[in-house]
Amino acid sequence: MTAPSVGAVGVIGAGAVGQSVAMLLAAGGWCESVRVVSRTGLSAQALVTDLEDMCQVTASSVRAVHVTNAGQLVSCEAVVVCPRADFTNTARTDVRMAGLNANAPVIVDLARQLAHYQGLVVMVTNPVDVLTRLFAEVSGCPRVYGVGSNTDTARYRLALARLLDVLPHAVDGHVIGEHGDQAVVCASATHVGGLPVPVPLRQVRDEMTDRPRRINAGLGRTRCGPAGAVIAALRAGLGLDDTVTELCVNHEGRWRGIPLRFTAGAPTVCLPRLDAAEARQLIVADAKLRDAYEPLARLYVPAHSETKEKTAVPQTAVRIATAAQAATVTSNRPMVTDWALRYFGPWWNATSTAPDADAAVIADVNADRVAEIAQRVADHSHEETVYANSRMLVDRDDDGTVVAAQPDDKLVYRAEPGGPLHIYGCEDVPVALATARLAREVVRGQLLADGWSILHASAVVRDGQTVLTLGDKGAGKTTTALLLARAGWQLLANDRVFIRREDDRLRVLPWPSAAAIGLGLLDALDWYETVRERLQSGEQLHPTQHQKVTDALNSGSRTPLWKESGKELKPQFFPDQLHTWLGLTLATEGRATHLLFPRITPGTESALLDEDRSVEAGDFFTAGTEDRYPDVFGLLPADIPSTGPLLDLLGELPRHAPALGHDVKANTDFLMQVTGPTA
Repeated sequence: MTAPSVGAVGVIGAGAVGQSVAMLLAAGGWCESVRVVSRTGLSAQALVTDLEDMCQVTASSVRAVHVTNAGQLVSCEAVVVCPRADFTNTARTDVRMAGLNANAPVIVDLARQLAHYQGLVVMVTNPVDVLTRLFAEVSGCPRVYGVGSNTDTARYRLALARLLDVLPHAVDGHVIGEHGDQAVVCASATHVGGLPVPVPLRQVRDEMTDRPRRINAGLGRTRCGPAGAVIAALRAGLGLDDTVTELCVNHEGRWRGIPLRFTAGAPTVCLPRLDAAEARQLIVADAKLRDAYEPLARLYVPAHSETKEKTAVPQTAVRIATAAQAATVTSNRPMVTDWALRYFGPWWNATSTAPDADAAVIADVNADRVAEIAQRVADHSHEETVYANSRMLVDRDDDGTVVAAQPDDKLVYRAEPGGPLHIYGCEDVPVALATARLAREVVRGQLLADGWSILHASAVVRDGQTVLTLGDKGAGKTTTALLLARAGWQLLANDRVFIRREDDRLRVLPWPSAAAIGLGLLDALDWYETVRERLQSGEQLHPTQHQKVTDALNSGSRTPLWKESGKELKPQFFPDQLHTWLGLTLATEGRATHLLFPRITPGTESALLDEDRSVEAGDFFTAGTEDRYPDVFGLLPADIPSTGPLLDLLGELPRHAPALGHDVKANTDFLMQVTGPTA
């Protein structure tokens, strides 16, 4: 018999997957022993006894050993982590994510027992992508991988082979991102027999979703597929097989499933080329996983930020582009550029890129620079303004250099004429927020210089045609847009849009921003419970959301909340959450074809008002009317194009003034009728 290639392999957890993994290891004969540990000990002892029987019958040389705690596995060459906490999973969607809060403490305890373990760790417990990262960052172990995407890939290849009536081994394609609802099927890079093929995505996704349901319905839990994925990961990571497999790993600061090519145990990333839609899906998956992880980091990794401060992190960069204008953002924190990808990706074009010495925005977490620049501003005469609802102190030098500080946010800025805008902060999230705002301002300045204007309107698109909804605050711009988007239109913007005349058409672009939707409107549109369930499962809304709103959602309160000033406090959604949470489809541009000027009054029946309101100069944002983002750093052009030509074309469009009540169905039916044939 050939001598085993590997010493001991540890298995934590003696449930369905743990049993299957241990059995495959014992039958495989390539390791000397399998060491099994479970929370109660009884199941581990029983499994070891059962494995001993099997090894005796099959003449396997592998020894099965029961150990009493995970700390005794430090001498193993690899450890498989597959325990499951006791909880009842009642989730209908995001089933794997539902176990996050129950399983996280179990994984943290194991990570502490295996702190700085130098062997290979393979994570199985769901949600596997989040818990892989949690285990790695709590334990400090250098080689931690999560299975899941390799199982998804196997299911994808099986489904596509069946649909195309070919053998599975002829299919070359990957599933990456989350092992869950946001898995990204890399259809554009899929080949069959070496040739590209059209992939019936809907049918493929239906089969990928249905396969684990069929297994669970018959067996109670998936086991053989995940166990096979674990064995493949172990053999690749231990250098037994040179192969490509999809595993969750830290790649450029993002933990998600990606293809890795293993050669003698060393992995090399081999991401497939993605088309624009797949790239946006990956951004959404990254954002979802990051949102799920951050509360755990604050709870279980108290030295999280301090550790990162001391660790040298390579610069990351993202390029943001729309309508031939672009800006690059670089940062010493991956979260900052990830945030920009998430913020701009659904509406503009945002892609990771190599760090650029000529970046328009350089945003770093650097407490020393914050203290230095804040002190300089305080020591000099300065002006005071409000930027993004936060007090800002501004000092201007004779050479045109602008330095500014926002003391409440611990943020500082430095902008030299012709140079990049530098942003410094003490924490990731405030820097990410400021970077998104200022990067948008940079692109805004480029667009304005190229003849674009900003119109105060919401917008929805269907077949390229865009309905613009205008009116004062509270008129119903957001409500109208959401009603139409919920009925099948694509949402382009909920508050303001870029607009430019091109020949005899009016081209419209989105203004990327968080979307505010009131508690009452969420409830009326049947989204409230979906949002509440996601929050309670550990996901997060935009951090600018007031804590009272978060508390209301967690408690189940649907009563609208108000500031003393009379402004409503609303849930704040990231752009991608409009799709992933609320099921809306987003648009990246359109051409204006119809105008609405709604008025919402409780008790009103849907009807058209006898009004002939038209777009006016006051409906545009200018330097003089901008109330949230004053041009502190001189990013906007001095000469903004006249809105006269736009007003002329807008005046030629069909327009209506609908009166709407609070009946969602009646309002929707009426708006669809008004915008239908003439749009």
